[in-house]
Amino acid sequence: MPQIHVVSVRALAEYAMEKGDLIPGGASYARMREGIRGHQALQELLPVNWQAEAPVSRDIETDGHILRVQGRADAAYIGPDIVCVREIKTTGRNPHAILKYDYPVHWAQAEIYAALLCLNHGVERAEVRLIYARLDGVKREYAEAYDADTLNRLLMGYVRLYMGWITAVDDWKAKSLATLQSFGFPYDDYRDGQKEMARAVFRAMKRGANALIEAPTGIGKTAASLYGALKALGKGYITAIFYLTARTTGRRAAEDALDRMRAQGLAIRSVTITAKEKCCLLEAPDCMGCPHAMGYYDRRRDALKAAVGMQKLDADAIRALAEDYGLCPFELSLDISETADVIICDYNYAFDPRVRIKRYFGARSRAGLLVDEAHNLPDRAREMLSASLSGRRLYELRKRVASFEGKESPMVRLMTELLRALKCENDQEPEALSDLPEGVVEAARRFAEAAGELQSAEPDVREFVFDVQWFVNVSKRFDPECYRVMMLPQDRWLLIRLWCYDPSKHMRRALGRVGGAALFSATLAPMDFYAAQLGADGEADESLRLESPFPRENLKVLRLPVSVSLRDRERTQHAVAQVIHAMAEAKPGNYIACFPSYAYMTLVFRHYRMLWPYEDAICQEAHMTEPRRMAFIERFVPAPTRSLVGFIVLGGVFAEGVDLPEDRLSGAAIVSTGMPQLSFERELMRELFDDADDGGTDAAYTYPGLRRVLQAAGRVIRTETDRGVVLLMDVRYRQEKLRELMPPHWDVTDVNKLSDLKRELEGFWEG
Repeated sequence: MPQIHVVSVRALAEYAMEKGDLIPGGASYARMREGIRGHQALQELLPVNWQAEAPVSRDIETDGHILRVQGRADAAYIGPDIVCVREIKTTGRNPHAILKYDYPVHWAQAEIYAALLCLNHGVERAEVRLIYARLDGVKREYAEAYDADTLNRLLMGYVRLYMGWITAVDDWKAKSLATLQSFGFPYDDYRDGQKEMARAVFRAMKRGANALIEAPTGIGKTAASLYGALKALGKGYITAIFYLTARTTGRRAAEDALDRMRAQGLAIRSVTITAKEKCCLLEAPDCMGCPHAMGYYDRRRDALKAAVGMQKLDADAIRALAEDYGLCPFELSLDISETADVIICDYNYAFDPRVRIKRYFGARSRAGLLVDEAHNLPDRAREMLSASLSGRRLYELRKRVASFEGKESPMVRLMTELLRALKCENDQEPEALSDLPEGVVEAARRFAEAAGELQSAEPDVREFVFDVQWFVNVSKRFDPECYRVMMLPQDRWLLIRLWCYDPSKHMRRALGRVGGAALFSATLAPMDFYAAQLGADGEADESLRLESPFPRENLKVLRLPVSVSLRDRERTQHAVAQVIHAMAEAKPGNYIACFPSYAYMTLVFRHYRMLWPYEDAICQEAHMTEPRRMAFIERFVPAPTRSLVGFIVLGGVFAEGVDLPEDRLSGAAIVSTGMPQLSFERELMRELFDDADDGGTDAAYTYPGLRRVLQAAGRVIRTETDRGVVLLMDVRYRQEKLRELMPPHWDVTDVNKLSDLKRELEGFWEG
């Protein structure tokens, strides 16, 4: 029996007839939100014998293939001798400015619904009515009469065009499947723990469950996780793999692993989605009036056909394809992702409601997720699900808009009205509320609806409008069980933040909509805390903790009782500098010294350079560009003849996202326990978690700090032959809580004097 391909009416119409320009993301979001309201308003006025959201489905056979076309018509009437279909489109434009055939895809949708209803009910005539409506009630209608034969010819034209595309995709899938079912692990041998990890990933995908995996740095998590997921793909348990990573190094590791598998015979099609601002072909990204957005849908189909024959669609390949066809590379990568086997991208394309890929994550799908560096995901999820409204930002923006539009412009008047709701009282203190400030929310809603129709050409204004729309959206999902309202004074104005302090409910729903997930990291201690935060603590979910595959004697961990509290930093900076110098002096090599803040790092760095001006030492800068980051990393050369110390910040790009194997890194001095600084948000989290389970200090401070420490320490040992030292500088490392959370493969030695430290280091390197 031929394979049945399922397609929605909308997707079929868009593939066949979509023309015209891309709509900027925020504008399309506003249209979608208004579209629901507009549809509902018009559907409520339907005559009694009409049906709203009428379900339609039919299998259509052509050229030996079966296409199941399905969807819901906005409104339909099915009579004994006629079918009537109403297709409703809401718009922020004046409907009377829209001509009858401005949007062919809208007619195609209505025609497909009418054709399917005529076929399903044996009716020979149909009337199609296309309605453009604005929320204020203004609308314009266009009508067209058809006979069933004409509709059927139109339908088959759309179907054949789509099947020509999907057949090419099928041919690729068949070629890929044969290799998926036969290929083996891409290395001669498994490292200890890799086979267990691959099997855990496979089981999660097979059962549609979650696997939480803590695996030490250097075990080969990327290859093991991809191998397990690809075997599940070959078995048909999942339909696509998302490799989610927050860092460039994680993305490259996944691409390199797939390259190695392809070199050994695996046919696999992967696409890398790069953030819009990083892949834009313009010098100054601006979607309004962009030549690569204008006419995008007129050229997209040819680019997608060309991409079907390509296996590796990384950032360079996407850029070249986009340049060839004059398309936006970001949108092209999203379109290509719909037929790729592996999609490599950031977390937000799976979990952020604003930008997640709707086809996979808007409803249930059988995509499998591989979440790299999963310890970062709870904090990222909090950001994704939160929204802020800043009076100070609005005040400054209003001044700018008034300077070039005039004080009486519609946008300035709207901004003034919203600003009134964000006025701060003179003696107002920061506070947290469990109820929404309804006056502010209502003012934001009015602004979002009115400003969205103005379609400002100023990028900063558009961004602010989108942010207000998101604020309104978050207010609708506000739940006191996982949200709080933070009211933060900023001069004369308020910053109002709808803060998702507990993202676990959202994460559980998101993971429940996919075909299985493996969330892995070197730092998931304690496991039950991260399982709960990530929503991976269901009955069918499993946890796996793997031991380090490397010889324990290759890592020397020393604990020093140096007081590095805020009040003691000036007093102990000399001792800290001496410890770092002793580490670098013990053996020529590359070292990192990790600090909890830029201010503390700079303090000790200057003292270090004063004491040893001729030693090699470099210091991380705030807001480094990509070229400057690369130049910093390139200073860590293999086999150095003299020592280099890189002063870096815990939790930053160099402490977590850098891979320096073999002799490119010989040690790390970690100053402090990495705990975040006191803040209103952190203190609020501590209180909220204390109320829930008496673990507030750990959730807000201890666990995030330890995560940073372990990530930095994990830079030292990356392969079986690496040897190195880790120095833990803080009296708090001797507390029982932190001792219990240390990795089991660490043999920690306490050192109380500088002379003892030098002797321990000398003995380790000589040994």
